[in-house]
Amino acid sequence: MSSEKDGLFNVIIVDSTANKIITSVFARTFKDFYDKYDVLEKGKIIILSAMTDRSDEWHENFLKSFKEKVLLSDPAVYVEVALYGTADDDFKLLLVSEHDDIVNKLKVVTKSVETTTGLESEVQLINGGLWLMQDDFKASHPYSPDDYDKTSPLEQWKSQHPLGLQTITQMETKGPLSKEWVRNLLVNAMTSLSVSSLDLIDEEIQIQEYDDLGDGCVLMATWSEGSVFVLWDGRGHVDINLFAYEGLDEEESEAFNRWFRGNTSLRVVLYDEHPRGFGRVVSYKHDSDREAEPHWA
Repeated sequence: MSSEKDGLFNVIIVDSTANKIITSVFARTFKDFYDKYDVLEKGKIIILSAMTDRSDEWHENFLKSFKEKVLLSDPAVYVEVALYGTADDDFKLLLVSEHDDIVNKLKVVTKSVETTTGLESEVQLINGGLWLMQDDFKASHPYSPDDYDKTSPLEQWKSQHPLGLQTITQMETKGPLSKEWVRNLLVNAMTSLSVSSLDLIDEEIQIQEYDDLGDGCVLMATWSEGSVFVLWDGRGHVDINLFAYEGLDEEESEAFNRWFRGNTSLRVVLYDEHPRGFGRVVSYKHDSDREAEPHWA
């Protein structure tokens, strides 16, 4: 479909008569021979297609490729709209656009489709283009921290009361594991902890086991100044949740995980640590000096 502007195209529809060869030649023409804006109306082009089932997956690949190799930069987008109410739940409306108001245009299009067809629509994906490179860019008004109101952040900073540290580790293995093995790994790892909460207490730490729900088990060890929970899924995945009020740091946590792995083929696939306390805590206890003003205040 041509626009009124110099005969340039602003809408292209890939219908059921098209095939992979035609669309491949079409895309390569723009890539190798023409400047896209010799043929397409800048900022207005929309390419439409439909995918009725997985055999039409090449429609999806074509539009994605056209967006990435021809339109390329922002505001180019690739969009998938699922349509429900047909016998085939795979039916999708696909489009690539360079329209700078694509979200509002989508609202109009999806509402029109629902009204005329009786189908329900759902925008499942909007994949944007690359940011435009601006050489030697200079902002019209550079902003500094002094341009922002720091009242609320400072109140939150002062409200913090960090009390301890929590570390969460996920481990996986393709080797065999058992409840007894996981329990022994936890016992060995507990001996590696030298945090003050374990050094100073006389209480005996009991490990409790729960294995009456599903595969695997949950192991729990608590003491007055900390706790550790181990979840084994019955296969090759283990979660470790370790908390202590005092003395726990990254080095201690790494040592615990190293002892827990022992001679197994377990490997760490995720590690997170979080300060814990109250007052919207975001700072670690060792980094928190409530008497001092933060440098940005």
